[in-house]
Order: sequence, then structure tokens, then C-alpha cells
Amino acid sequence: MIENHADIAIIGAGFSGSLTALLLQQIGLKPVLIDRGSHPRFAIGESSTPLANLILEDLSQRHGLPRLAPLSNYASWKRAYPNIVCGLKRGFSYFHHQIGEVFQPRADHANELLVAASSTVEDADTHWLRSDFDQFLANEATAAGIPYYYETSIDELLPCGNGWTLKGHRAEELLTIKASFIIDASGEGCFLAKQLGIGAHPRGLKTRSRALFSHFRNVANWDDLYTNSGGIASDHPYPCDDAALHHVFDGGWMWVLRFDNGVTSAGFSLDPDRFPFDKSVSPETEWSAMLQRLPSVREQFADAKAIVPFRQTGRMQRRLERSSGENWLMLPNTAAFLDPLHSTGNAFTLVGIERLLGILERSWNRPQLVEELKRYDKILNDEVEFLDGIVSGSFAGFQDFERMIAMSMFYFSSATWSESERRAGRTVRGSAFLSADDSDLKSALARATSEIGNRSISTAEFTDLVRTAIAPFNRVGLFNAANRNQYHHHP
Repeated sequence: MIENHADIAIIGAGFSGSLTALLLQQIGLKPVLIDRGSHPRFAIGESSTPLANLILEDLSQRHGLPRLAPLSNYASWKRAYPNIVCGLKRGFSYFHHQIGEVFQPRADHANELLVAASSTVEDADTHWLRSDFDQFLANEATAAGIPYYYETSIDELLPCGNGWTLKGHRAEELLTIKASFIIDASGEGCFLAKQLGIGAHPRGLKTRSRALFSHFRNVANWDDLYTNSGGIASDHPYPCDDAALHHVFDGGWMWVLRFDNGVTSAGFSLDPDRFPFDKSVSPETEWSAMLQRLPSVREQFADAKAIVPFRQTGRMQRRLERSSGENWLMLPNTAAFLDPLHSTGNAFTLVGIERLLGILERSWNRPQLVEELKRYDKILNDEVEFLDGIVSGSFAGFQDFERMIAMSMFYFSSATWSESERRAGRTVRGSAFLSADDSDLKSALARATSEIGNRSISTAEFTDLVRTAIAPFNRVGLFNAANRNQYHHHP
């Protein structure tokens, strides 16, 4: 029989659960970490951003976790932990394809968008090889003396006074854990939703996509194919493969993320109405069929070999009715999921962790905790709706790439504004991700989302609508025609 008493039980030992456990211990609480699986394991959600890195660096420094700080930057990561695999991310690269046609670069770069997130490799972001990254954080939790029960099933969750009793088993051994509070970091496992009967949020989500993905070796550089097709790569603000590379087409997009060990994460995110999920078709067959639709992408993957089994999903989106209660809370990656477009997921989760730490530091074992948790739920819902507007609007713009570029500027303007505010020390920790609670920005995004498919207004008029809306947040010259969709980094 395994027995444990803790302040907080964390369900899920992915990066968010392990990181949260380490931070809770540093503020004087006693966490326990529980996972139904073990490490290392395959996972996606691999792309970091400047905002994610700033939050990770701040959390590690403010809470006395110096071993985590190097993970917030590509160069420092490589120096400190060369054996933990990552990839170089200098920015966001988007290339627009017509289905059935070879991609043809244009001199005006009208069918591409590159937005730099760093000036050099020294201040670059990273792609996380999650099997390495997550295992490192779980090992750090164990080394810090945090009880970590892997390959453990929780079969019963019972209210117990003001807290909880968790009953389950690990192999053949029974396990009982008593905790005052539960944090659900299980992601799509949605542990608390299942245990407490929490259903889908009544407002749902506009974004609709499903995924098909794997990890590969021998993926060709897009930069080489682009140059061989007559593209002027010297105009790019960074090598276009050193990025979150997006191949965009009517009905979906493909991500291509490179790691330094020769592995590439790649996958399709598809509109299930345009590309319905057929369970009778194997993922390998569907992958081949998608490449046939995109001749230039097929050329990039001509010699590629999948090194893990392909994964297929139905619709990826989820949004739960509640994300917190009197003595429990879900991290953002559990409470909701949208789509990997624009790499918002990891930063969103880190914002949630930062907010949670502030709540517990201020209000643990105090009457105001309940109200703080209600506010957490309110802010998270604002953030989910804001992100849903950007992502669903971007999907709607895949047919007309100029409109998709305009919609993406809601993300890039609010992200770069948030980064500059943090660097200047003007950000209130735990404030809404990407200023998602700004009423004017929310209204403008809602209007743009409703108008993006309206052909009675021209694309130029639509772009002007967005340009005006983001003006208070646009500190880096977005929409400057002279840039021709090529945006260098502004420190």
C-alpha cells in the first residue's frame, strides 16, 4: 500500500505538470506528481515563442530554479544541455500553396509571410523535442524530492473534508493520496472533467480542425526547393527552415519543425469539412494522398521516412465548461485546445502556470482563494475566445492568403506588444495572454472574424480594417508594404 499526504496533487507529468510541481515546492507547498504513463514518450506541442521563453526565464529566476533558465533560449540551451535535443526557431514562415499546383515563388513575396522572432541565433527560440524536454523536467522534479508516481492509475476521486482522496494503483500496489487541492495537467486526458462530470462549454469553438502527423528523417530543406524554383531567399529575414514552417492551402496547413538531431516533426491540420476523417483509410494512405495534392511539399518529403507511427485525430478542439472550482484547477492545456497554428499553445500554458502561482502565493488557505479561482476561469475563457477568433479567422483566410496574413496580425501585434511590455517590466504577472481581455481588441477581432469571408468588401478594405484595429499594439511596423511580407526582428 502506497500512502501520501500532500497539499496539491498534480495529474499529468508532461512539461506543464512537472514544471508546476517544481514551482509549487519553491513557494513552500507540498506537491505530488501523478501520471498514467512514463517518460520518455512521444508528444507534439513543440514550438516555443519569445513570450513563452520570457515567462519560463522569469519563473525560473524568480522562484530559484536556475537549472531551468537556460531552456529559455536556443544558445543557452545548447551550451548548458547539449544532450537534450531541441531545434532552432528564428521565426514564423508561411508559404501559400494552390492545391494541385507547384509552388512558384513571386518576386513580391505575395504568397509567403516571414516574421522574425529573433535577431540572431544567440537570442533565438527553440523547438522542444518533447520526449527529451518532458523527461528532463520530470527528472528535475524527482531530484527535488517531489513524489512522482508514474504508470499510476487513479480509479476514484473522493471529496474528503475540504480536500480530496485519490485512490488507485501502481502496478499491483494500491495507492491512496490525500490532497487539499488538485491541478489537472493531463491535457487531452481531461482527468477532472471525467471525474467531476464537467461537459463541453456551451459556447463551443469556431475553429474546426483535425490532425495527421509523425516524426521523420531525411526531410529536405524548403529553402533549397524555394531557391531552385527561382525564389529570392536573400530577401528572407532568416533561413526559412529555421522556424515554425507552415505550408498553407485552402482547407488546412502543414507544420514542419526541425530538431538538431536530424528529426523533423511534421503534420497536417485539416478542416474536417473539406477533408473528412475516414476511419477506413490508414494514416499512411492519407498522408500520401495529402502529399499528392501539394506537389512542392511532396518534393520536400520525397525521401522522408517516418520514425514513429503516424497519428490521426478526429476534431482536435475542446473547451470545457469550467476550468476551476473551490479546490481544483485545470491548466490551459487541459481546459481547452484549439490548433497548433501560430504556436500559441506553450505560451498560453505558461501564462496559466504563472497566474496559478500568483493565486496560490497570495491566497493559499485564505478565504479569497475561491474568488481568485473564479477570476482564473473568467480570464481563461477570454483568452480561449480570443485565440479561437485568430485561429478560426486564419483558417477562413487560407483561400485568400492576403486575408490570412491580415488575420495573423492580430496575433503578431499582440504577441510583440506583450513581449516588449514584459522586457520593459510593465507587465502585471498573470495578466491576460495577448491582451485577450482588451475590449477594443476583442471587438475588432470579432468583427474581422465575421467579415473575413464577406466578398462584398475588398481584401484591401479588410486589411485596412485590421490595420486600424491593431494600431495601438503595432510597434514593429506590421502592414508596412515596403517589407513585402518579410519582417525582420525589432529588439
